[in-house]
Amino acid sequence: MLFFRKHFISSIRILFCSPFLLALACTGVPENTSGTEPIPETQTSIVSKIETQIDKLFGKEEDPEVVKVLLGGDVMFNWGIRDTIKSKGELAPVKGLKSVFESADLRVLNLETPVVSERSWDHGKAYVFQAKASDLESMSFLGVDLVSLGNNHAMDHGPEGLEETLKFLGDRNIASIGAGKNLESAFRPWIWEGKDTNLRVYSATNVAEGRSHYAGQSPGVMPLDPELILKKFQVEKFQLNSSRAPKKDKRSKAISPGKQFRILSLHWGVEYSPFPTIEQRKIAKTLADGGLDIIVGHHPHIPQGIEKIGNTIVLYSLGNLIFGSRNAYLNHNLIVILHIKKSKLINIELVPIFGKFQNEDHLVRPLEGKEAENFLKEVAVLSQDLGTKIRIEGDRGWVELD
Repeated sequence: MLFFRKHFISSIRILFCSPFLLALACTGVPENTSGTEPIPETQTSIVSKIETQIDKLFGKEEDPEVVKVLLGGDVMFNWGIRDTIKSKGELAPVKGLKSVFESADLRVLNLETPVVSERSWDHGKAYVFQAKASDLESMSFLGVDLVSLGNNHAMDHGPEGLEETLKFLGDRNIASIGAGKNLESAFRPWIWEGKDTNLRVYSATNVAEGRSHYAGQSPGVMPLDPELILKKFQVEKFQLNSSRAPKKDKRSKAISPGKQFRILSLHWGVEYSPFPTIEQRKIAKTLADGGLDIIVGHHPHIPQGIEKIGNTIVLYSLGNLIFGSRNAYLNHNLIVILHIKKSKLINIELVPIFGKFQNEDHLVRPLEGKEAENFLKEVAVLSQDLGTKIRIEGDRGWVELD
């Protein structure tokens, strides 16, 4: 397909440039000129537009060594999502996301709901979420590889609800992080190795509503404890460097044991605030100094700015993704696609996602045109306040890494 695309574009260029070149040959090159006059602007514009359409049809040429990791925000299936499922079908809320998810190699979301067969309400909480096993069909449809459970709703149905959630996810071959039968299992990373990249993803939360939902000797979620997190990183690095031989998989050559790309999914921040707190920024600095590559946040339910701390990128909040709220505070949301090559970040792509569901069905889809541009400008302003530049190209944003 890419071979066809390349030669098709070449043919288009020749087709539109030939009349101009033929005219030059017949009339000769004007005296006192260099003979390098540009192609007329109208023809250049037409070729550019055709190339854009070809990119949409066939995609741009991809670097086979790059791993694209999609990161999405909060997911739950109550309220407006449930209404849309009932009226339009199980997959209706997510069909509009299919092409974006297919553009990535790996897909990671924050599952902010237990998946249980029966209701077992925690009456001490204001909001208790519940998903059905059938709701995970949408996750399979999108090709979700991993969900983070380090959040304030993973324990809404107690240890039994967590156990059932892990079972239903396992039945779908969807991995999970951030919650488990004890602290060790709750902080066990998801590891992916391929294309000369060693990826490790972790999950933690500092939002548990004051309950004993944190893991310890008993089941729960991973607490946000920077000291504990950094100690674990050091232990893992030592273990990898002590390995006699690097691991291999069918998709890659040998992976250097010392090379790791670490992503930490954090449930933190203030709901419906577009700004991270001073405390969050301090925590981010501590974790960045400890060697994290990416911090991706959620819980505020609306996007916040992006900050570059040394070589670490902090996505303070992506906002919601598949979430049934209808309140007046909702904004559009973000999907982020990390472009990683040999365990090094080379690009960050921002995909704007429709999220203002105050008066319509929850049909989640990418923003387009002026609406996408205007929202990305909002994100750019929030990020500029944190010292980070966002470049906007069409319906996408790109974080300036240098």
